[in-house]
Amino acid sequence: MTKEKKLDELRESLEAGIVSKEEYQEQKRKIEEEPEAEQKHEEVAGEKTEKTSMGSDKILIISVLALILLFAIVFSFRAFNQPQPQTIEEMHILNLKGKLNPDQGYIYNKVYSFIKFDNLWYMQLQSPKKTRLYNMALRYGPKDLEGIKIKGRLNISLFDNATDYYVTFDPTGNDFSHVALAVGDFNQHMVNAFFKTPIAACDRNETLPCAARPVITCGNTDKIVLYVKEANETNVYYDDNCIVIEGNEFELVKDVDKVLLNLYGIMEQ
Repeated sequence: MTKEKKLDELRESLEAGIVSKEEYQEQKRKIEEEPEAEQKHEEVAGEKTEKTSMGSDKILIISVLALILLFAIVFSFRAFNQPQPQTIEEMHILNLKGKLNPDQGYIYNKVYSFIKFDNLWYMQLQSPKKTRLYNMALRYGPKDLEGIKIKGRLNISLFDNATDYYVTFDPTGNDFSHVALAVGDFNQHMVNAFFKTPIAACDRNETLPCAARPVITCGNTDKIVLYVKEANETNVYYDDNCIVIEGNEFELVKDVDKVLLNLYGIMEQ
């Protein structure tokens, strides 16, 4: 206890009548004559007690933070060391077990497995002749294409027996990049899954590249035709031997994917 506090307590005792004035003066003199070392010792002891308390609090906080960090490390280690699917086949297995998020994969019509891998939708199915198993890629999954309707009727017998087909378009159009993308996707499936060979054509002979190509429309051949037309509105229809795709930009690609899924028997018109 400091001198000041001792003197305050002594003064309160005097005022309360506990000590006489003479006793007050005598004890006051003794307090004032106490060496400073004793007072400093008491002050240091108080400081040590406060520092010890603060040190204990700091140790507790550090311990809690360390424990939280440890849990975070363990959780992260487990999360990042879970076996991740590395192949399309592994993704299909997880999909069939219902272990993928809907944006990673889903089962369409309770039968067909679709998984997203490298920004493409892959479906696993047998070829129409049941001789091979394919992982065929589409740019859109079936859920993205349900709003597209295909009108008309296709001559399925003619399509099934065809070994080749014409691909025709307007060579004076403005969007060759998306036309080429749609045609390329269609041709890939026709060659690899349906075993049909594309024959490049134009719907008119008005450019130099078309000079050496056949001029094909839906009405001047009895072969199967894919006719891609640039248009402001999307329209997809079958006309006996002709598959007509109308639209602009990526709508053309979506139209082709819808036709392919219909030809595979996965989606209705």
